[in-house]
Amino acid sequence: MAVNNVLDLAARQASWLVARENLVAQNVANANTPGYKTADLKPFEAEIQTASLSLTATSPKHISLGGGDFQQAAEDPTPLNRETFLSGNNVSLESEMMKGGEINRAHALNVAIVKAFNGMLLQSAKG
Repeated sequence: MAVNNVLDLAARQASWLVARENLVAQNVANANTPGYKTADLKPFEAEIQTASLSLTATSPKHISLGGGDFQQAAEDPTPLNRETFLSGNNVSLESEMMKGGEINRAHALNVAIVKAFNGMLLQSAKG
């Protein structure tokens, strides 16, 4: 996998993490709203499995194999293991805070990977 592909993948995960963080914040903000149902995104790993990678032709002699674009994750309308309260709301603040921790850890890992690849690029340019 080329460095550009790794950095592109890291950028896509970062935008996915921002979208998921926004949904978690929306869920927490509506924790007391009657009838509100939680929303979440498909796991990033599932999106990567469905995304097809395409090769880049840098010469007219290259064979084109086609490919598709990465599809943006969609909201999951049926969150699993959710208790619905009398108000019709199913927001669990504990699970939303756990999601926030997962997002924080994933973002820190993403930044560390990008930093490592950036360092490798700088070292190869100096050499």
